[in-house]
Amino acid sequence: MVRNPTGLDAGADRAFQEKIWVAVRVGWVAMLGLFVAALLGFSGSGGPFSSQVLRTDTGRIELPAVTRWAAADSMSVQVNDPAETIRVTVPSEFGQIFAVESVHPQPTEVKTTADGVVFSFAREGRPRRTSIDFQVRASKPWRRQSLGAFAIDGARSKPSSVTVLP
Repeated sequence: MVRNPTGLDAGADRAFQEKIWVAVRVGWVAMLGLFVAALLGFSGSGGPFSSQVLRTDTGRIELPAVTRWAAADSMSVQVNDPAETIRVTVPSEFGQIFAVESVHPQPTEVKTTADGVVFSFAREGRPRRTSIDFQVRASKPWRRQSLGAFAIDGARSKPSSVTVLP
């Protein structure tokens, strides 16, 4: 192979070089695709597709749609026009995937039923809306897993699902 003074490799295999260029550009496109997917939330922890909102007649539940294994996450329950005692039913399938680390405010009672775990809270004052925050952590990686239906004061949500990435 002869090197010329301009630094060009005149004796290079042109067909091989073009294959390398194509491979490099395919790599660029793949990395750009991964970057956009992460920005949209498909890798968990932020982005419009990383969380989901479930609605009931009495409120709404915001929880992760995509999360990371062993990473802290949250589930927020908003109750409209709460009764004296607020009851939030978390389906048993949720407990198979997530560990509840803390709940704020503290529930007055927690009991297990056939539908799942029922957290009871005392209403404080006469608020138009009450917020309850659950700090949760996924126990192991899962492909798309059904969570079942949540309930706020007996009003059930649609069933949901979650993906837990490693």
